[in-house]
Amino acid sequence: MAFNQYIQIRTVIDLGAKDKTDSIREMTQTLCKSLGIRKQKPIVDEVLKREESASTFIGQGIAIPQTRASIKDEFAIAVGRSIPGIKYDAARGALAHIIILVIARDEDIDSGKQVGLLSEIASCFKSDIVRDQILNTHGPVDVHSVVSSFTQRATTQKKVRQQKSYPNPVLRGAIGLSRDIKAKAVFVFADSVRENDFLDILRVRQKLIVVTSNKARFSEEDRRIKAIIQAPPMLSERIGQIKIGILLALSRNLIQREDKVVCVCGNPKNGMFDTLVALDIGREYEFFFTDTQSILSQDVKPEVLERVLGIAGEIAVEGREGKPTGTIFVLGDTNSVNAYIRQLIINPFRGYSEAERNIMDPGLDETIKEFAAIDGAFVITGDGIVLSAGSYLRPQGEIEPLPSGYGARHAAAATISVCTKALAITISESTGTVTLFKDGSILMSLSRPVVTSKKLQQKIPATVQ
Repeated sequence: MAFNQYIQIRTVIDLGAKDKTDSIREMTQTLCKSLGIRKQKPIVDEVLKREESASTFIGQGIAIPQTRASIKDEFAIAVGRSIPGIKYDAARGALAHIIILVIARDEDIDSGKQVGLLSEIASCFKSDIVRDQILNTHGPVDVHSVVSSFTQRATTQKKVRQQKSYPNPVLRGAIGLSRDIKAKAVFVFADSVRENDFLDILRVRQKLIVVTSNKARFSEEDRRIKAIIQAPPMLSERIGQIKIGILLALSRNLIQREDKVVCVCGNPKNGMFDTLVALDIGREYEFFFTDTQSILSQDVKPEVLERVLGIAGEIAVEGREGKPTGTIFVLGDTNSVNAYIRQLIINPFRGYSEAERNIMDPGLDETIKEFAAIDGAFVITGDGIVLSAGSYLRPQGEIEPLPSGYGARHAAAATISVCTKALAITISESTGTVTLFKDGSILMSLSRPVVTSKKLQQKIPATVQ
């Protein structure tokens, strides 16, 4: 992964601190010493100041504190661990077990690049494999080796696949079908399987688009892959996989409405591809979505939509403190949207810098989830800046009757998408269904899968529970 080159201290730091302040001080002093920085106190103070404004705890026992300083390289990274856990002032008293400190050079660093780096770090260290290696390995842990082995899993799995006498027949069928219908792209919903060996089998001339909730599984530099789409972590049903894949690909102009595509998907519970679907986007578009003029307004970046859907999916599955949570995200055309809202509470995002309110920053995840329990909507700009939370929508306009079971939250979201060019995303508190509205119509609905508490616990290594 790209951030591997910025890891300054090769081995994981074993932290002796028991609280957030002491752990940040210990991490910062160790990294500054490695960088040859003598005046360490201003840097420590700056990291702690950042923590006071917004916690960098991102869940699953991981925190990514960050700051800027006069350093030679663009970034410097150090990784620390605490097996017992560190009190990090996180929601529900969650402990931090892995801390990744990031120092960015205080000049000429693109904020977008920094956010991208943080997102990549979060994806990697949220992996069960990486967390298990760091927390359950006795003795020194080589960070470079852990990250490198994680990104090279496809190579390892290739050797395993070569021992098998036959490939998956669905993949063989996808190759032939894509050729017969002259498809422009082949979509693979990678969460259906646990390994990446399908990349060695699907040798197609068409664009290979991988849809996954864990982009860290794949390398952006892999020439076999045309694009990697980040999907919400809730797509167990095949029709939901196809819906979201097509929508996000259209939003990124990876495919056009006149194209034909082939989709390969399956049930993650079975760990295999079992479904092959051919689609004519022009004919099927009305079935999957609605007859709207455009997927996104011009000011909305596709990667922001992916990010918001990902957070919405997590809220739908996890809720908050064990209770279902419903909310609304209004994305784009914020100048028009602001005319139809008023604050139910004091805006909790007011006064913070745009960098601190950027939804692409994984450090904002827990904050978003916490405020999702407040009545009202999140208003987000097209480039991902959260303008407000707890905003009461007062749109004006008429909409077609909504399906049975849709309440006031859905009606407000649908209407705001009529009187503005914004995209509205709702999470149903009663069902956990994520629904997207555009121009007053339902683009799609994604049902929440059934997730037992036992399954949720299996996602967390024993040392972290």
